[in-house]
Amino acid sequence: MTIQYSIIIYCGIRMHLVMKKEIDKSSIPNKKLQKQFFRALIVQTIVPTVLFVFPAAGVLMSPLLDIEMSFQTGWIYASLSLYPPIDTIAFMILVSEYRKVIKELYKVIFPDKPHRSSETELSSTVGKI
Repeated sequence: MTIQYSIIIYCGIRMHLVMKKEIDKSSIPNKKLQKQFFRALIVQTIVPTVLFVFPAAGVLMSPLLDIEMSFQTGWIYASLSLYPPIDTIAFMILVSEYRKVIKELYKVIFPDKPHRSSETELSSTVGKI
């Protein structure tokens, strides 16, 4: 596992350095977009590590180290099921275009001012007569 994560870290740092040189040649909107996607890539690497590798490492390594465990492992399955929504939500938060769409949807679903229905207008009109 150490070798695998060493390769991931090496490639990530190398990619960052190469991107930094290439981004300097790009326009400002392209720079922002590339930085957002790079951050999303980092988060999409870290989230599975935290949700999959760390919880399962002890359970998977215990037979090799001859360790007996007497605790419930259901929480590992629960953490595995959290990955798809967390990954999607993280990506939507990090990319500005997705954030804009989510804000617009939020405004449509939860408007600031409540709309008056025709029944309310009708009852107020009838009450005045």
